[in-house]
Amino acid sequence: MKQKLITLFFALAASVGTMFAEGTKIGNLYYNLNATDQTAEVTCELQYDENNYQGLTTANIPASVTYNGTTYSVTSIGDKAFENCSSLTSVTILNSVTSIGNSAFYNCSSLTSVTIPDSVTSIGYWAFGGCSGLTSVTIPNSVTNIGNHAFHDCTGLTSVTIPNSVTSIGYEAFAYCSSLTSVTIGNSVTSIEEGAFSGCSSLTTMTIPNSVTYIGGWVFEGCGITSPVYNSHVFAYMPPTYYGNYSIVDGIEVLSDGAFKNCTDMTSVTIPVSVTNIGRWTFENCSSLTSVTIPNSVTSIGEGAFSGCSGLTSVTLGTSVEVIEEYAFGACTAIETITCYSMRPPTANNGAFANLDYSTIVYVPADYLNTYKIHDFWGVYDVRPIGASKTETTEVKVEPTATTADVIWPAVENAATYELVIKDKNGNVVCTLIFNANGQLTQIAFGASARDNTAQAAGFAFTVTGLEEGTSYDLTITAKDANEQPIATYSGSFTTTSEGVPTGIDNTPFLSGEGRGEASKILRNGEVLILRDGKTYTIQGIVVK
Repeated sequence: MKQKLITLFFALAASVGTMFAEGTKIGNLYYNLNATDQTAEVTCELQYDENNYQGLTTANIPASVTYNGTTYSVTSIGDKAFENCSSLTSVTILNSVTSIGNSAFYNCSSLTSVTIPDSVTSIGYWAFGGCSGLTSVTIPNSVTNIGNHAFHDCTGLTSVTIPNSVTSIGYEAFAYCSSLTSVTIGNSVTSIEEGAFSGCSSLTTMTIPNSVTYIGGWVFEGCGITSPVYNSHVFAYMPPTYYGNYSIVDGIEVLSDGAFKNCTDMTSVTIPVSVTNIGRWTFENCSSLTSVTIPNSVTSIGEGAFSGCSGLTSVTLGTSVEVIEEYAFGACTAIETITCYSMRPPTANNGAFANLDYSTIVYVPADYLNTYKIHDFWGVYDVRPIGASKTETTEVKVEPTATTADVIWPAVENAATYELVIKDKNGNVVCTLIFNANGQLTQIAFGASARDNTAQAAGFAFTVTGLEEGTSYDLTITAKDANEQPIATYSGSFTTTSEGVPTGIDNTPFLSGEGRGEASKILRNGEVLILRDGKTYTIQGIVVK
């Protein structure tokens, strides 16, 4: 029994010795030696100790070391190798090293310079975090990944160049580098993770290469950047104090998390049809925003995307919205109307419209009215069919803006449906809208109810949204009877405005025999005018002499 206890004691002692082993000392550094492949990793002197390598001022990492007659190639600087080495001022690393481990130089506050060889392919988490004395660093063209917090809180760092070899910049990689004024990002970077440059208060400009397809949230929060940051794919950041145009550049696919957060001066925003994703808290606390239209291209609205938008009174959801995440419209208590074009009620996750009054009107496609009314979420609100407004008109008019077109058309006797089709100049259908005889949008071409003779209207007006700025479109409106036979057709074209200037409407008449007459364009003193029934009109429909 005594022998067994002694054996157990030595076994435990050996285990503890292995757990806290400090490596093999060769010269003034310690190494973990791998006899199998004859490689060596630089390791710490005292793990979890603030006196690690106490008094060491210069570290020269050799290409190889020899121990007991065997030569080992130094291939890595291990995790926490020089952590808390507060006296270390310079490091030289030779070309045999391929990786710098997590926290390898963490909190080396006296380190002013480091040369990373072009053999290194990865820089680990917190590798140089807290190196407040570091003023410059050269990242070689061999590095493919910069880890999370890699240079976090390097308050003396003034400039950095991310080489073309790097594909990813990690979470808060350069966060709180408060002296950083210049950043160059290589054209192979595809992702910049959350908070990568947050707290870089001296950073005033940033250019993102088109290779970047993902930019995480709060990447530039707390920076000194004064202009919007985006590329052809991603809109990353809008300065809260930026008083410019909030029309997002067409072609942008993703609005990053927090991209417009706290832009309290924003009263309106145009989201292009290229956008497929609205990130988390994208428009959080944009308290002056009064209305928003989510284009048909968007399938989901991120968590808290519009939370705290206390001035928001109307929301329009496109046909493809499937999911509205938690608190997407939380605390938006002023919302009066929600117009949803989706034929299937979108899923609204926990608190999606938290604190919204149940008297809010929700407009939905007429043929799916009952589907919404019995829905667990949407059914608690005042659900009504989407419809064109009634108006007095005897002719078709199109009044375009940059991204919308107000379409006005007359009622046709015995019409059961009105089919409105808009195509681009290549013949591609942009949208097809079907209205019943009462002007209610059904989005289907059959099953329309008979005209309600108690609600006669001279005509209808409807705003088509989500169009492209400065783009020409063809428009066709077909009135059909209850048997789906055309009884009147209008066709023409229009061009949405560019920078607020109308660029023209080319009208041709209804072919319904209702005496409107043929229309033609004329040019007078350099101005395009419309001639119809002996009268001359501007392209906006104003009679001229």
